[in-house]
Amino acid sequence: MLIRYILRRLLISIPVLLIISFSVFMIIHLPPGSFLDSLIEQMEREGMRDEARIQALREQYHFDQPLTVRYFYWIRDFVHGRLGRSFQDGVLVADILRQRVPVTAAISIVTILFTWAIALPFGIFAAVKKNTFWDYFLTFIGLVAMATPAFVLALIFQVMMKNWWPGYDPTGLISAHLLDRPWYDGARMADLLKHLAVPVVILGTGGTAGMIRIMRANVIDEMRKQYVLCARARGLHPALVVLRYPVRVALNPFMSNIGLILPQIISGSVIISIVLSLPTLGPRLLQAIMSQDSYLASSCVFIECILAVLGVLISDILLAMVDPRIRFEAK
Repeated sequence: MLIRYILRRLLISIPVLLIISFSVFMIIHLPPGSFLDSLIEQMEREGMRDEARIQALREQYHFDQPLTVRYFYWIRDFVHGRLGRSFQDGVLVADILRQRVPVTAAISIVTILFTWAIALPFGIFAAVKKNTFWDYFLTFIGLVAMATPAFVLALIFQVMMKNWWPGYDPTGLISAHLLDRPWYDGARMADLLKHLAVPVVILGTGGTAGMIRIMRANVIDEMRKQYVLCARARGLHPALVVLRYPVRVALNPFMSNIGLILPQIISGSVIISIVLSLPTLGPRLLQAIMSQDSYLASSCVFIECILAVLGVLISDILLAMVDPRIRFEAK
């Protein structure tokens, strides 16, 4: 039953991704001009117009075709892994994605796990201690965290580390003196975890604060219902009453927010990656947009959209595992 539900969600995601890919390609190409036009202008300014190179680029990337035809060429090559080369530096787009997508996905997944690990217990604690000092304190901290932009937290963290820990460089993922060591080296792995914690905490702060409020509201809403009063009347331990009944039901909207958190993390990581010099898709995407490297920009944005759709799919699967009603409706 669960497998059938997952297969149906996978089939639904295929047309969704096709619509997203078409929208992404068209929006990226909305600004007037192209990289080829900029290259021609540069050649004319330098007095070295190379017609053979211009014609080769025009045929290679189908600049002489309508935009819709160019989309079909691009999505066909994307499916087959033939993404061409970056206009700016000639590097294979597939190599750029191969280097940066795993880092982007790893930071996003670890950030979600961090958000869950903090938001779940603190949300339950705030619901149990409703209208007490601890509830108001968590509410205040949450509102401050939600109102503070992530890049401001990154800058504050950098200043604090410079003053309190001068020998530690929070930028990047690997310290410069450990780059030559193999990836399985213990010191390199420890340094990677230490650097990975920085963007995870910064990106997860705002989302964690919001998830605490969601979890608190869900648990409080469930604790008012009759089945909770009945469980208390049976003499069950108060902690067991909360964990066995309200928390289990309150997890449904909590898990459904994965599909919303992941796109926010990916979009917010662009500025954080620039501030912290992280090798993610964000900085490369910004360079591609500024230089009108449309094919690289389209591929980067579409990859991020695929990660967002995967987040929604994972959220649906977890909901189906937790709530048997969803699996029953999938029959």
